[in-house]
Parts: sequence; C-alpha cells; structure tokens
Amino acid sequence: MNKKELEISYSVLRRCALVFIALPMLCFFIGWLKWYWAVPACLALVICILSLDDNNKLLRLFFKKKAEKSVSPDNDRKLVISRKMLIAVILAAFAYLFFCGVGRLWSQSDDYLWRNAIFRDLIVKKWPVFYDAYDGALSYYIGTWLPAAIVGKCAYLIGAGTEPSFMVGNVTLLIYCTFGMSVLFLLLLMYFKTTKPKHVAFIIIGFVFFSGMDFVGNEFKIDSWHIEWWALTFQYSSLTTCLCWVFNQTIIPWVCTALLLHEKTISNYVLIGMACLFCGPFPFIGFFVFCLAMGIKRLVDMVKEKKGKDFVKEVFSVSNVCSVFFIFPIIGSFLTANTLMSNYKSDVPIFLPPTWCFENYILYILFLLFEVLIFAVLIAKPNRKNYLFYVMLAQLIIYPIFNVGINSDLTMRSSIPAIFMLYVFCYQYMLTNPMISPRNPKAKSKENFESLISRINLLHIVLVICLLIGAITPGVELARGFGRVYYRGLNDRATDFVITLERDYNPVPYEERDAWPPTNFVALNYDETIFFRYFARKKG
Repeated sequence: MNKKELEISYSVLRRCALVFIALPMLCFFIGWLKWYWAVPACLALVICILSLDDNNKLLRLFFKKKAEKSVSPDNDRKLVISRKMLIAVILAAFAYLFFCGVGRLWSQSDDYLWRNAIFRDLIVKKWPVFYDAYDGALSYYIGTWLPAAIVGKCAYLIGAGTEPSFMVGNVTLLIYCTFGMSVLFLLLLMYFKTTKPKHVAFIIIGFVFFSGMDFVGNEFKIDSWHIEWWALTFQYSSLTTCLCWVFNQTIIPWVCTALLLHEKTISNYVLIGMACLFCGPFPFIGFFVFCLAMGIKRLVDMVKEKKGKDFVKEVFSVSNVCSVFFIFPIIGSFLTANTLMSNYKSDVPIFLPPTWCFENYILYILFLLFEVLIFAVLIAKPNRKNYLFYVMLAQLIIYPIFNVGINSDLTMRSSIPAIFMLYVFCYQYMLTNPMISPRNPKAKSKENFESLISRINLLHIVLVICLLIGAITPGVELARGFGRVYYRGLNDRATDFVITLERDYNPVPYEERDAWPPTNFVALNYDETIFFRYFARKKG
C-alpha cells in the first residue's frame, strides 16, 4: 500500500455506519423525551455502540480491564482504496442525492409537499412538535431529518428567519445523507471485494439505474414521469425512485441492510433494527425477515458446531439487551401513536387473491415476471445454495398479495431491503461471472471464432440487456428533475406550498383524501397514547 492509498477496516466502516444510523435516535431522545427517560435511553445507545467497538472500550471504561485484541474475521477485512477513488465515491454520493432532490437545491418529487412541511416544522417549532390547530402532535418516521433539523434550528434560534434556517437545514441534510450514502457505497465495495476504478463505476452506476423492467410492462411507452404504475396497484420502486420520493425511509434502511451482509454474529441485530424501524416501519418489515432468516441460519450452524451457549451469548449481547429494554419501547410507542397507524382501516381486504378476477392474476404474474423472476432465473445457478436469495425471492413474491397502507405501501416500501438485495445478487453475479470467460493459457491452438463463442456467457448478456431496459425507469425519474428545472426553475414552489402541518384546512385540494388534519403524519388525542403520556416532554 502506497501513500496515495487508504486502508479502511470493516470495524472502522461499521463504526461510521452505526454513528450515521444511530444519530437520529440520539437526537430524538434528547429532543423529545423527559429527562429521566432521555438519560437512560442515551446511555443505552452509547453503550450499544461502544460494546461493538473492536478495541473493547466498554470493558476498559466500566471494568478497567485491559482490552484483548480481537481476531474475528470482521476485523481482518480491509478495503484498500486510493484517495482519489474515495473522493470520487463521495462526489458520486453527493451528485446522486443532489439530483434526486435531497437538500432542495434541485427539483423534487411531489411527495416533498409533505416532507418539506415536516422538515420545516422540525426546524422552527419546539420539540416535541405539537399542532394547536387540531390538537395534534407530530408522529412519523422523522429520523433521517433530525440531525440536520438541529443545525437548522440553531440558525433559527439566532435569528436567521424561517426560510434561511430551512435552507441551512437542507444543506446540512444533503451533507449528512452524503456521508451515509458514501458509507453505503464503501460497504458495497467491501462486500464485492473490489476497488478497481471500472468496478467502482460499474457498481455505483448500476446502483443508480437498477430497476425492474417497467418499460416492457408499460408496453414500451413512456407516457408519464412515473412509469412504475403500469401494473395498477402493484409496484416495486426502483432504488432511485425510492430516493426521489421517500428518501427519509430509504437511505438508513439501505445502510442497515448492507450491515447485515457483513455482520458475522447476531449480537448487533436489534440495535441496527431499531435504527431501521425509526426511519421506516415498512422497510423494517423486510429487514426483520432477513434478520429472522439469518438468525435461524446462525442457530442451526452453531448447534451443529456444538456452540449453542455462544449463540445464547450473542442473543443476549449488551447491544441486543439494551436495545430491547431501553430503545424499542420508546421508538415503538412513538410510531404507534400515529393516528393512521393505530386506527388503520381499509375498504380493501388485507389478503387480496380471493377478490381478484382472472385479469388480476395475469397481471400479478406479469408483474413478478418483469420485476423479479427474469432476474432471479438468470442469476439462480450461482445462488442455488444461498438461503438469502430464496428469502429475498419469497418476500418479493408475497408482498403484492397483501394490501396495507395507502397506495400499496406494503408492496412498495417493505420491499426496499429485498430490492436492494436483488441488486446485490445481480451485480455480484456479473462481477464473478464475466461476459467472456478468460481463455485457457495452456490452450495450444490459436483463438478462433468457435472458441470465442464457447467462452461467451449468454446469461450475463441477457442480464445486461434486462438491466439496461430496467435503467429506463430511474432514467425517467432523473429526467423529470431536469425537465422541471428547465420549465420551473430551481425554486419550485409547487413542491413546497404546504409550508407547515399547522393548519385547520386542507391546502392540497386535488388530493383524493381531502380530510384534514393529515393523520398519516400526526397523533390526534396524543395524551391518550403511551408515548406522549409517559415518555414525551409535555407541551409548553
């Protein structure tokens, strides 16, 4: 390794990832809770992170024992990357987020109507956030905003004004998310075991443009700025679509899922899961399924190795125990205080197949075919013994047959970890199974057309074609941003006219649901909920 290269161990990268995903919870505990709940919750969170440190700082701090150098495989893994390449990764993360609208320096999707209002309220209102207009309180997966909201709030408190403070908060949000996306890309590079420039570009560009083949399902037409609704109520959002529309429940669940791919024990699952839950209850469902599968696999392997006691120690690790008793009750009670979540009702049955007609079944099959199954078949052979591949496939087959949330939220958002995994499996296949296999150096005969054809991997070529077709979907998402900037300019008020949730009327008349207040984001009768009755600071 020369001076132009950096050596990043997994322990360092994991520490950066844990700080990124845990910081929102720390901000929440300090800003929302009564002091006698905030102190143990913050201590538990800090202890969880310290207990994962490779140098065993927790032991030295509390027990004054000399730390033993760990020799686990986690600590031996290194990512050697040039300084220029590291800068390129960070710039790629920044550009990706910038053009997806994070930071409000570029065009944003229509869902930012609500996201901008929530973020502005977090900046200018006291924490916890209450709404006098309808006697409600903010109750939503707000985690991703909180670290940046604190910076914006500081600007507001020194007299910067609402809009300048909102701008400061947005710029900070872009910087914070850039850090998280950079860590995510580095985790992927470590998982794929490569830092070659062409591979790095391949992995990051592939991430940006990974999607199912919506263009085929949409009958080879681009007739709107959002072509993923071709299958009516079925939709698996591309990675870029998730970032453009629901970044607040996307980035941290991605990092949490990437950590799962690297963790060798289950000692940290609950802490990582709490970070995922706080930023996205629906993505947490998919994350939990992977955790459950990996936990069962870990149990079976350790029983076979006659290490059952070690498995029990992993289950009852410091991190898991502290997370269960001091973090989960707070996060869980806050999210369930949400009025829509706690009183969810739908005219449509939760289990859908009995209500389907023949056309619905055909559409369901076509949807799975173009979004999942073709990719799965192409990469099935090297993954035939990979249990995570089957867990991912099972999730993506099952989600569309259930209806939970508004606009098929279960299908679109619980699939975020599984779609991420599908991306990982597809690009791992292409990196380890080249399009043209190397020629046998011992071959005596000269290269000819027949020998060249025999070395071509047709499955790789078909997969590339499918991925190129799928790339049209995120391409349309990104093109929409450029189109809106061209026609509307950078300061597009069309995605920021709600301003605040502190209203007694509906400011969005074209919404199908014209009821107000917006129960998707607030808790009504909050004094009757566990969180606001026992954990949260009182209004005042």
